[in-house]
Amino acid sequence: MENDNKKTITLEEYQDKYSKPENVKKAKQFLVLFTLAIGVIIFTCLFFMVLKVYDINKYAGYVSIGVATIIFLVIYIIPVIRINSMKSFITNVDETNAIDAKKYNKKLRFEIAEKMIDMHLKTNEYYGNENISKLIIAKEKKDNEEIKNCLTNIYKTDVKEASNKMIRDYALKIGFSTALSQSEKLDTLFVVTYDLQLIKNIVFLYGYRPSDNKMVKIYKNVIRNALIAYGVGNITSNASKGVIKKLGKAGESLPIIGSALSTIIDSSLQGVTNSAFTVMLGFQTKKYLRKEYKLQDILDNILVSEEEELEEQETLNEEIKADLKVAKKANA
Repeated sequence: MENDNKKTITLEEYQDKYSKPENVKKAKQFLVLFTLAIGVIIFTCLFFMVLKVYDINKYAGYVSIGVATIIFLVIYIIPVIRINSMKSFITNVDETNAIDAKKYNKKLRFEIAEKMIDMHLKTNEYYGNENISKLIIAKEKKDNEEIKNCLTNIYKTDVKEASNKMIRDYALKIGFSTALSQSEKLDTLFVVTYDLQLIKNIVFLYGYRPSDNKMVKIYKNVIRNALIAYGVGNITSNASKGVIKKLGKAGESLPIIGSALSTIIDSSLQGVTNSAFTVMLGFQTKKYLRKEYKLQDILDNILVSEEEELEEQETLNEEIKADLKVAKKANA
């Protein structure tokens, strides 16, 4: 695809190679559904934890309700709102929306450039000084092509390095947390919390989010990771028991050592498993972001003559809509 995105192509060629039929309304519905499902998972984990505290002490239980509410707000409501409120490129187009998509994508690239510059000035983190300096110059000149070139370079260098570090850091956090927690519900809560934080941070690093259709797939895998985290305890427990059983008499004669060894194996397997799925989620998010950035770049190079024809068609459609409105009012 990298060789294609600098070629001038026709809209028909772009549609044949890159556009697929997509039910936008259905994608939005599934996005809402999966977003709510993640919320239900987090709420359920917190509910049972509060219930456990309440069983120990009634007053401590009341306090834990307030704490759980704040936790729910911080680890679910805020990240989800921030992720879903980010804009995405329009890359699935036809003759009816190709021109508008190009204009929208151009505007979005400019907004991304502003976000990157602002973030760099505030934190001096993630993006290199040289790349940001070039981006500032391109933005001040309102040079669309240079802004695009600068962003492309930033994604290939600074963002690639920073996003890989993020994925590694969150995978380690999940690995250590789930290895130490020894609680299926706590494991699930850690996985969902860190996965959402990872997605949010990667999206903000890139300055845009994947399309609704791709976000559905990402959230589906967050749910998958949560279910795996909840069920992996039983799997790893059986695996560790199998190892102890193979030790034979040594495990039976030294039950304390056998129990400790079982716990260590169990925890290690949980940590490694949950970390691996988090890495997969991080790279899936990156893959969708890279792909859609390349597609909007390819779309930006459809033939000028064809673009003019499409603009004429779009203008004519708007005129027809206006005439129909006038006629409707006249007949009312």
